This record gives sequence, C-alpha cells and structure tokens, in this order.
Amino acid sequence: MLAIAVVLAGCGRHALDSGRDARAPAAAANVVLIVVDTLRAGHLGCYGYERDTSPAIDRLAARGARFESVQAPSPWTVPSTASILTSKYPSEHGAEVTGEIRDLNSQTPSQIREDVRMISELLSEHEFSTALLSANPFLFGCFKRGFDLAVVERMPADRLTAEAIAWIDSLPAGARFFAHIQYMDLHQPLEPPAPYWRLFATPGAGSRDTRHSEWGYAKGEHLESAGFHSFRENRLALYDGAMRFIDDQIGVLLAALADRGLESTTLLVVTSDHGEEFWDHAEIGAAMGGDPRGYYGIGHGHAFFQELLHVPLVVAGPGVSAGATVTGPASLLDIAPTVIGRVGISVPPEMRGLDLGPALAPRASKTARLAPRPMFASSPAYGPETWAMLSGGWKLIVRMDGHRLLFDLSADQGERQDLSGVRPQLVEIYEAELNRHRTAVAQDRSSSFMEIDDELREALRALGYIQ
Repeated sequence: MLAIAVVLAGCGRHALDSGRDARAPAAAANVVLIVVDTLRAGHLGCYGYERDTSPAIDRLAARGARFESVQAPSPWTVPSTASILTSKYPSEHGAEVTGEIRDLNSQTPSQIREDVRMISELLSEHEFSTALLSANPFLFGCFKRGFDLAVVERMPADRLTAEAIAWIDSLPAGARFFAHIQYMDLHQPLEPPAPYWRLFATPGAGSRDTRHSEWGYAKGEHLESAGFHSFRENRLALYDGAMRFIDDQIGVLLAALADRGLESTTLLVVTSDHGEEFWDHAEIGAAMGGDPRGYYGIGHGHAFFQELLHVPLVVAGPGVSAGATVTGPASLLDIAPTVIGRVGISVPPEMRGLDLGPALAPRASKTARLAPRPMFASSPAYGPETWAMLSGGWKLIVRMDGHRLLFDLSADQGERQDLSGVRPQLVEIYEAELNRHRTAVAQDRSSSFMEIDDELREALRALGYIQ
C-alpha cells in the first residue's frame, strides 16, 4: 500500500488537493522574479526567524502568498537557476557538472541545452521586454537566451537594484516586462557594507576584519572549541546582516514600482536557488567523505540536507490572496509555469512543474494545500553523483558511492537520525521510485560546456566556486 501511495503521489497535473477552490487569479501585466542567491528559508521573518532580517519580504508575504514547503532541484546555482528558468530537472536542461565524482574546481559546467526553451524566450515571443540582472557571474552564456538586456557581473544589492529600476524606467509607456533579478550578497565571501556588517554583531565581534572572507573550520574540525562557536556566530551575524541589506534594497525596488503605478499590475515572486549550510551536518558529512575538496558542513553544492534544499517562495500581485499560506509540496520548477499562467499564456506541456495559480486565488480561509507529489533533487557541484526524493513526510538520499540516508521529516526536521538501517523495506520502495524518476528524466549529456575566460575565472574564484 505504501509503494502504491508513493507512486500515485506523482501522478496528475493538479496543483491543489481535490475539493479545493481552483479559481485562477487575475492576469498580471508584468513580472519581477527576485532570486536571493544562497538564502535558506529559515532566515526570513515570515518563515519564523527571530532576527529582523526581512521586513520588506515579510510585508510582501502579508499582502501575498507564502509557500511553506518549496524544494530546490539542486543544492547549487547553475542547475537550480536553470530549473527556475526552464521548468526542467538538471539532467534534462543540461546545466550541471557531470560524472561519477563532481568537482567544480576542475570541471566546467555544461550549458543549458539548445533544445530546451526558457521562460525568457517564451515571454519575449509574446512581446514582453525582458531583462536578466544577475550579480552571480555564473549566469552567463545560455542563461542570457531570450533576454533583451543581460547584465551579469558581481555587484552589491544597491547597484543591482539601481540597474533594475533604470531598466524599467527605460521601457516605453505601457510595455509589458519580465525581469529576473538575482542578488548575490549572501554568497561567500560575506561582505555586507556598513552598517549591515554590525547590525546583528555578537559579543566579542570586534572590528571588521577578513576572518570570514574564507571558510574557517571547513574540514569539520574542532567543532567543540570556543573559537569555532565564536567564528560561527559571527559568520551567521554577517549572513543575516547581508540578508537585511538585500531586503532593504528589495524594499527600494518595491517602492519604485509603487511610485510608478506598477504595483497593482506586476506579479512579484521572491525565492532562492538554494540554501546554505553552517555546519548543520558537518559530522555526518565528514563521516561519509566524498567531497574532493575535503570540505564538510559548510557552504553549498556538496550535500542534500534541507538547509540546502528548502527555499522560500513568496508571491504577490494581481489576483493573489493577501496573507495566504500554501502548504504541501512545491518545487522551483513550478515558478515558470505559474508565471506563464498568470500573464495569460498557455503553459507549454513539456514543462515539468505545475502552475500553482489556483493556490494563489483569493479564498476566505487564507490557506491552501497543494496535492501530494514526490519532490526530487540531484546534481551536486562536489562529490559523488547524488539523488534525493521527498514524499509522504520521508526523505531518501542516495549517493552513487553506496551511501543511503533515510529521514522521517515529520518527526526529525533537522535530519539527525538516519533510519535507513532500521527501515530497509522503505528504502527499497523509495529507491525504486527514485530510479523510475531518474530513467524518466535521463538525457544525452553531450551538451556544450561553458567557456570560462580568465576574468570570469577570477570572479568565480573570489566567490569560492573554484580554488
């Protein structure tokens, strides 16, 4: 019965549980998609965080919808952002590092496949003005397809916001537009400007220095020492300060849209490509090994725990129920079909995600529940090829070097107790379903590779992507 339930959970194209209100919200004229690179959902106020990191996003959630359980299809930028733009899994769109052992230090990611259509291309065909404004330099090459303007370089949140507002101001009156804006200030190295770097300073933080320009304790060593705890607390303070810097700039952008009379006609989407680990699973990572860098418990791209895969999603704009909470499983693959549906365009059948529009419609209860379906993730940047599946409150992580991890997320949200040894039949059932998914999304991996010049290589090295 459990095996049947797991399989059936993935069937159908209905976003809501049966019997729910399925009215579609009103069409939007414009779309602003904001991706806060490297943001784990639990560090936003609207997701229960105690620090005041996100007042602007929290206000947006209060006038829109907040999705509780959104999963990234990969724990790092290139495959995950490509999935946002294509509604395809990494193995389908092709933008990933391949091989039995992945190592972004020595392997060049492949490009988005030429035969995979991006949301930017579709909207451009429907006479939208389109812009890619990314502070992550990895969004180059095929990521620029379909965009009238593509500015891709490392820049702080205030400059990126100014670029976005200037582009909107440059458009003819009445032009419909789609802007993909990707902030990068949460990414290594953490360098929030004054006063944000001291906004959440911990006791003994001292003056600003370069301690956090590099990952300390990256080998998972000395995690019981006072030095480690001080380092971790200061790094979290810098991360949260950088988040507040980004949030304040999102507030500037939202105010600019309101001042220009665009707030009521613009669909606003705020999400992230993946989260960040702060030694949450350093011990288990070090015990399993496999990272060619020898790093455990830090950053992203290396593991498939929820601090890396659980991302926020806030949607506001025309026809979206104010203060709504949406429960049940959702994926970053759902963003493209949801946006397309909200601007009045038919969703292409080849898109893997679902149009979540019915969950956004005004409703008296302010709540909606998405229908059960399994969520999948794959494509690490470092270490063995890995796949993960979440379904029915359980999560299976399968590494191709033989490691299996099984967690009961309903009772163990922190993924502390691996139950693979005591629930072998469940592992077998879930792995069979995961293998069916892998077969269904398998593609010829002969995509062209990104061409990384010396300037880009230095920018990626500064961000810690390569050594």
